[in-house]
Amino acid sequence: MTSSKEVFAKRREGQLDEAYRMALQLMNSPNPDEWDTRAFGWCLIDLIKRDARAERVKDLDHYRQQLEAIDIPIVDEVFATQREQAILLCKPNGLLVSKAKQASKSGRHSEAVYIYRQLLRAGEDGTDNRTSLGWELYKLSKELMAKKSIDILAVKRNLNEYLNLNIGRPSLLHSCFLQVASKLAGEEKINMLAFSQFWNLEFLRAEDWHKFVTDDGKEFPSLAEKVIQQVSKGAINKNDNFSLSYVLPHLDRAIVECPENVWLLLNKAKVLLALGRNNDALNFALDVTRAKTNDYWAWSLLGDICADSEINTSLSCYCKSLLCYADDKFTGKVRIKLAKLLINNGDFSEAKYELNRVIANKEKECLKLPAEVVHMSAQPWYLEVSPTSSNDAYYRRNAQEAEMLLVSQLPWIDGNVGDVFVIPGKENRPKRKLFLKTLSEPKEVVIQESKMQLSDVVVGDAIRLKGEFNSQGVFQVYVIDKRESNESWDVFFERIGVVDHVNNHKQLIHFIVDRKVDGVIHFSDLSSVFSEGEAISVNLSVYTTRQGARYRVLRADHTDKEPDSSIRKSFRENVRISNGMGFTKTDIFIPPPIISKNNIEDDDVVSGVALINYNKKRDSWGWKAISATSDNVE
Repeated sequence: MTSSKEVFAKRREGQLDEAYRMALQLMNSPNPDEWDTRAFGWCLIDLIKRDARAERVKDLDHYRQQLEAIDIPIVDEVFATQREQAILLCKPNGLLVSKAKQASKSGRHSEAVYIYRQLLRAGEDGTDNRTSLGWELYKLSKELMAKKSIDILAVKRNLNEYLNLNIGRPSLLHSCFLQVASKLAGEEKINMLAFSQFWNLEFLRAEDWHKFVTDDGKEFPSLAEKVIQQVSKGAINKNDNFSLSYVLPHLDRAIVECPENVWLLLNKAKVLLALGRNNDALNFALDVTRAKTNDYWAWSLLGDICADSEINTSLSCYCKSLLCYADDKFTGKVRIKLAKLLINNGDFSEAKYELNRVIANKEKECLKLPAEVVHMSAQPWYLEVSPTSSNDAYYRRNAQEAEMLLVSQLPWIDGNVGDVFVIPGKENRPKRKLFLKTLSEPKEVVIQESKMQLSDVVVGDAIRLKGEFNSQGVFQVYVIDKRESNESWDVFFERIGVVDHVNNHKQLIHFIVDRKVDGVIHFSDLSSVFSEGEAISVNLSVYTTRQGARYRVLRADHTDKEPDSSIRKSFRENVRISNGMGFTKTDIFIPPPIISKNNIEDDDVVSGVALINYNKKRDSWGWKAISATSDNVE
């Protein structure tokens, strides 16, 4: 009797027709088993591959029907894959599909593209073939992009062909093509605004918003973030209402997804300005300028936004812009705008200075003069006046209004002046502490002493200021002013805590106010001696470290006020003794020294005082007695 092993042996010898006949005998027997079925299936797969490659189609349909009818109870992924491929070969143009897949697997993507195009022209334009062609076009484009000399037209043709395939989206493939287009746009080889409208930014996937992080931890913008920046820049340059309105909702989403990206805010301000929504644009431009106070272009944008309604403010912003360091090859547009306003004000000498700076730079760079510069310099006044030697003094006199505009939407924050200190090695750059009023402890921030605009203040004085924390958590101060107050350190308030540890070796005490607020005080900063369990009155400020919030003590004194019962309480309970340690029914821990010193025994009723205590090993809070005596009378 023939066995499945013999069938497999014949297959390995290459005698497929004989193996097939033997397998048919097994399948026609009364009870063919699973291995008989497998042997028959593999024979059919090999026969189909052989005849398809030889283009002998006579028996293919018969083999396919037999192969499709096979049922193997246990899942065999290898067999299932091979059966699927064999069945595909039996279909019209199946061999072409197989050749395309083989070409792709071998890295011959141009050949694979050619074959899939043939299939589509022959009417084999199902989703699978169109998707396969899409992937081959992407792989081919990626190869082209990796070359030193990129065939831009070929890549663009691939992008266009892909878009016309109408494959389901959103998808990984769709995002891959967006990535190709973004790279071309970065080299100014493609119009990203136009491409995005065909691609449709509504099809961005959640994964497209994930930032790219390298193996060494460096972080780069996400695909979506990068693309929307490119698209919004294109819309601003094109400057038509359709493009500007098209990009606006995508910018809004990007700003929510990437709040730290100031360039998105800048682009939104420019888009709103171009749409004539100056008031809305101002809000975003102020955010940008506060983040980029030393950049001329930020102040220039504010000037542009105010130009239609607040001429004096606009002039002030241009003055502030030109106080920022920048090469003349970048500031030409700002100088021209300022010159126009100066001419309107009758400040002809200052205007001539600005125009001369523009003319000198254009001549240096061998560039054509802007038409408006030619026009202004041809006016009679230009020939009649002498330019100023510098406009710096004029800029400074007129910059204050711009500086006030910058902080106009920020609230005043009450605070107190802290002390000046230096970091070793940076003695020439002293820093100063400021304490900002909050709903709880004042927040300690540090600024450069050069930013301290008040010279006649002392530590503890009342001030008010306008400022904010940047994306790195550093406080930026814009304006500081004196504030009327009847006392020093008025943003601080008293907190009552308890001393829970005295370290004579390190010369410090540790106190706790609640489960979130605690700190240490060196003996040298105390006016009197404290003992464990004593109440303490403190004025605290909070500052931030890499480990989280920490508290600094401004003042500490004894007090008759009672600490909250959540941190210190009296107790009277039965005690259970175990290995020299005591535990009450409410889980107050009594340390062995207290147990032995006071001769406390198991089941005694004890009275004492306990403090809240944090157990680092268990990462939990509990109570620990600092005193306990037995109430039992012998």
